[in-house]
Amino acid sequence: MNQQRRASQNFSNQRFEDPLNTHHSSEERYVRAWDLPTRLFKWLLVALILTAWISSSFSDPDMLVHKGAGYSILVLLVYRVLWGIVGGSTARFSNFVRTPAAAWNYLKSLRGKRAAHYLGHNPAGGLMVIGLLFVCAIQVLLGLFSSDGVTAAGPFADTVGDTASAWAASIHGTWFYTAILVLVLLHIGANLYYQFVRRENLVGAMVTGRKGRGNYIDHSEAKDGSLLVAAICLLASAGLVYGIITLFGGVFFNST
Repeated sequence: MNQQRRASQNFSNQRFEDPLNTHHSSEERYVRAWDLPTRLFKWLLVALILTAWISSSFSDPDMLVHKGAGYSILVLLVYRVLWGIVGGSTARFSNFVRTPAAAWNYLKSLRGKRAAHYLGHNPAGGLMVIGLLFVCAIQVLLGLFSSDGVTAAGPFADTVGDTASAWAASIHGTWFYTAILVLVLLHIGANLYYQFVRRENLVGAMVTGRKGRGNYIDHSEAKDGSLLVAAICLLASAGLVYGIITLFGGVFFNST
């Protein structure tokens, strides 16, 4: 806590370089915060979740678009686990996953305006990331075992039988609103708070990959992950999803 307090005081006393100051280049005013694979993952996941949600109301008896989005989300989730091990410095779980107690202490420090500044995820944000990955994984797994009893069915619906697949479909239909949407709204609210209260443009940083230079408690500047390793992780993730589903007899675009 003392370390966080000192970092927060130093950060508050330090102003970011004036964007209009021509004596300093853009490279000097900003530092790397998020590598490209991490940013692409986030925005692709957002797009696929929206696609899965909207397509659930399409006039598509076999729900082909919905299933395609679901499988893609599953690939991305597996990819994020791998990238959280071998990716850039701010993407690695070891650098941002903290205990609930650490997250609670950080939230309390926000109330007293003593919170330290993080280049990557702060302790509360790190737990939010884990929570979002978890609820998305539950949603996709439920979809694998779901069946509407008419035309649309997940690859393992026949394996578990009519009763279990109907139960999975029921939970799958409500989980988005009771878990995913709740966390998404909290996430959006947190970003708005940082944007307008703490004057930290977290959304912009996730677009550009850069933050203003400052006295951050976790990293002075992020180290990018290898694009080649990212591509290997993505291919491995797709292979794992395809292999596991086919190994256990699943049919990707199965219908009842």
